[in-house]
Amino acid sequence: MFGKDTIVISLKLFVITAVAALCLAFVNGLTKQVIADNAKKAEAEAMQEVLGTAKTFMEVKAEFLPQSKVDGVAIEKLNVGFDGENPVGYVVTAVSKEGYGGDVKVMVGLDGNLAVTRIEILESSETAGLGANASKPAFAGQFEGKNAALTVVKGEAKENEISAIASATITSKAVTGCVNAAMLAAQDAKALNPADAFVNTNNGEGGTEE
Repeated sequence: MFGKDTIVISLKLFVITAVAALCLAFVNGLTKQVIADNAKKAEAEAMQEVLGTAKTFMEVKAEFLPQSKVDGVAIEKLNVGFDGENPVGYVVTAVSKEGYGGDVKVMVGLDGNLAVTRIEILESSETAGLGANASKPAFAGQFEGKNAALTVVKGEAKENEISAIASATITSKAVTGCVNAAMLAAQDAKALNPADAFVNTNNGEGGTEE
């Protein structure tokens, strides 16, 4: 039979373990919330960066989200940007499965005429010094003002062409595919009924730069 001291020690260990587990669960809950809040803040800042004319953003519900018309690319999110009650453009998040090192996630801002205002590379596992250069202005800046289907070329680009990153044509095509898909998705979004299509409103900061 167990002695009295053994039972007391066992009870103490049980209480300590239970309290430790509760504390760990509480801390994990707080950590997850902080991570979620930070991710939401980063997304809001990125949307403001790519579509600076918008003061607020309204996200399109999943069931109304336009399907990608570009092979290998998925439309993850689409937000409509507003200045007051007036729509001023779109922010589309697209993911290409055809990056060199894995998925490439791109956020694309488009004005009311569906011309690209700016792009941001949100996620990428591309090679440092090569595909990772997709986020640099020398490449990403080429998309600004474009409003038609784009193709990737090596060397000097003409109208509706994007000059590939040296030794990173695969990455260049992945990013360009995301932009093409975003333009088509935004075009489809023009036909949506705002009363039914929006899920919520995310307030922007109105032109804040990092």
